[in-house]
Amino acid sequence: MPHALGDNRAEVALWIKLYPSNQIAMTHATAIALLAAPFLLAIVMGCILMRRALARPELLPEEVALAAAWIFVVGSLIWLEAFLSGSTLLGFGTPWTWLAASHFAGAGFGALTVTALTCRVVSDVRALKILRVLLFAHPIAYLITAAGISGFPYCDELGAASYELIFITQLGAVVLGRPDRIARGPRLLFILALIVPVVTMAPAIAWAWDSPMLNLTEMVYYHGLINAIGHVGLGLLALAWGRPPAHSIIP
Repeated sequence: MPHALGDNRAEVALWIKLYPSNQIAMTHATAIALLAAPFLLAIVMGCILMRRALARPELLPEEVALAAAWIFVVGSLIWLEAFLSGSTLLGFGTPWTWLAASHFAGAGFGALTVTALTCRVVSDVRALKILRVLLFAHPIAYLITAAGISGFPYCDELGAASYELIFITQLGAVVLGRPDRIARGPRLLFILALIVPVVTMAPAIAWAWDSPMLNLTEMVYYHGLINAIGHVGLGLLALAWGRPPAHSIIP
């Protein structure tokens, strides 16, 4: 039983019963065919963004991170293939394969992409440096969290606390870092999106410390889904609306 589940074994057992490995299982060939196009698209998008990052007069960490974030999409699709085919991956079966796929997409790709684009919003040099440090903190926190799910002691607690610290620091860097590179309307919407994970990480921290505020099903809705929509979705919408420019323009 993965350590991340704490002592909620009855709740987890119910989930496994409700999501047996053969519930929606398809053949490997069918799952691969279904995900082949998104898989190739993720690789192409990563390559295009990396080429754009290298074409800038100044190599910016946030622009490189925008490209590197697509690695998480590739990882998400690999875990999704395991879920759709009802197989195991690295010793994990259903529903862990689905949970891993969603975390790769949300906590991996989505959160890192938002932080990378957050760098474009601020004009304060110190705030920009802090946000660039967070670009490196994201994958470290993700790996620590993955280690906790795999059963390594204390990694659950450290991973959850690390993500909370990342999101609080990110919010503070934007609010105090002269976010004047984006218009007022989308700026307010973006700040709201940055507040969301600060709040929704509270039940994740409680879960990691074996003092759950929510059961597993509620965590999916009030932690996972709200983060996906309220942080990643709303954040990207605000950035698409405000379109803050990169700190180094492609000639």
